[in-house]
Parts: sequence; C-alpha cells; structure tokens
Amino acid sequence: MKRLAQGLTKIVFKYCSYRINGVTYNTKDRDNGRATQNSGVSLVAKIMQLSSAKDTNPIVSDMMYYGYVEEIWELDYHDFRVPLFKCAWVKNRSGIKVDDLGFTLVNLNRIGFKDDSFILASLAKTSVLHRGPYRSSLVCCACNSL
Repeated sequence: MKRLAQGLTKIVFKYCSYRINGVTYNTKDRDNGRATQNSGVSLVAKIMQLSSAKDTNPIVSDMMYYGYVEEIWELDYHDFRVPLFKCAWVKNRSGIKVDDLGFTLVNLNRIGFKDDSFILASLAKTSVLHRGPYRSSLVCCACNSL
C-alpha cells in the first residue's frame, strides 16, 4: 500500500506489441503493411440511460465500442506495472452499422471519444478488422469472447 501511495515512478514503458490474457495486441503503426492485423480492439462498457432529467427508472445496459490500438503504455508503480492501451475509438452514432447479414461495419474515418482514449489492457477484446474490397473506409469487425 505504501508503494501505491507513493504513486508512479517517472518511467513509462512503451511497446509496439503486448501480450495479455493470451492475446497479442499490436499498435496500428506496427500492423501497417502486415498480413496479420492485431491492432483492432473492442470494449464492452456499462452505461446508464435516462429518458429525461426526471427519469426515476434508469436503464443499465452494455454498449460496445470499436477501435484500434494507437499506443501501448506500461505504468510502473514500483512493485507492479499496469498496461494501458491508447485507442482511437469509432463514433458509435455515425461510425458503426450492422449490415443486412448481421456483420458489424466500422468506419475508421469516424474517430471520436478523443478525451477518453485510454483503457486498461486487461479490458480489451480483440477485434478482427477486415477491409472489404469495395468500401475502403468501412471494415468488417469480428470480436472475440474473451
């Protein structure tokens, strides 16, 4: 507890690839030009929805976020380290849609949530981003169930 109270050391480790929960994640820069892409991530977050300011029955539900890893940081707390992913997240309202076959299509040109880009690496789910031949800005996204 004493080490945690002292805070972080002044050292932040940066990586272009990181293995956690049995999955290896890469930064987008590392994936560029490679046949195997491991920079796609998704995150399930709990959200509370209200219909108005006077709503006394909020609804808690899951919301899925899609994006890719821009940077991988590891914070050093003296006795332990905490890995973080800095991600570019696609806007949920204008950058994600489900096609007629049920595939989730993600527009990587519609980046949002720039103030909330960091997540704990342990919370990330892999997302396979496959660029289709006809729509260069849209990618098909398949997520794992880790």
